[in-house]
Amino acid sequence: MKLEKKVAIITGAGRGLGQGIAYCFAEEGADLVLCSRSFTEVEKTAEKIKSMGRSALPVQTDVTQSQEVQQLVQDTLNTFGRIDILVNNVGGGRSDVGVGGGAVSKRGFSILDLSDDDWDGSYEVNLKSQVYMCKAVASHMKAQKSGKIINISSIAGKTGDPYRMPYSAMKAATINFTRALAKELARDNINVNCICPGLIYTPAWQVGAKILLEKAPAYQTLKAPENVFQEYVKRLVPLGREQTAEDIGRTAVFLASDDARNITGQAINVDGGIVMD
Repeated sequence: MKLEKKVAIITGAGRGLGQGIAYCFAEEGADLVLCSRSFTEVEKTAEKIKSMGRSALPVQTDVTQSQEVQQLVQDTLNTFGRIDILVNNVGGGRSDVGVGGGAVSKRGFSILDLSDDDWDGSYEVNLKSQVYMCKAVASHMKAQKSGKIINISSIAGKTGDPYRMPYSAMKAATINFTRALAKELARDNINVNCICPGLIYTPAWQVGAKILLEKAPAYQTLKAPENVFQEYVKRLVPLGREQTAEDIGRTAVFLASDDARNITGQAINVDGGIVMD
């Protein structure tokens, strides 16, 4: 198993993408600390992982709050004694959650429609949370002279998206933050990479598709959220199929393993060929 005896923290692990990543890590032998704002959701993920024969610690955490992040890291050290891997999966919007997990204003998509809260909320969830988490684990990884940090970005961070402007801007910042941090931590044998997922039909995507049905004229004839998603897949994905949480999880396993020991500072697309750079 690629991750046997490794300890990983995965944020936003209560459902969707984070849950799928957690299951992939457990299959490869990792012990897991799983955090989410909803303890009920993350506890269910932990129960499933325990049934797979791995240890799992569920922790209710708001990763936009520095003190809660510090407590999460301390809980991890108290339970497992070390931190080998961090997966920064939390993302989306603070209140209005939209396509691909991005913040979509219910007032509309134009920069003229977006409020300060739309921008501030996207910054807190998509970028500040990752900065807090990386800062909190870095000293421990530096002390042990090893570590893997995997930030979840988005292909929206490479292309820009007028329907998710704050989200795509913050995901672009995630890519640049990843590269800068990779350079800083490389001499301490810490790899820092990010994954840019494509189209995954998560609960957040479903909410965003409903908003698109209401606000975007091009999609109002499609009638149902799942039809909006399939139209996106049809139009955008060269391989012609949607991505899954497991696709992202397997890529994260690779980046967290010794197979990727000489890969750092990269933003890897897992999107069926939508973005080819």
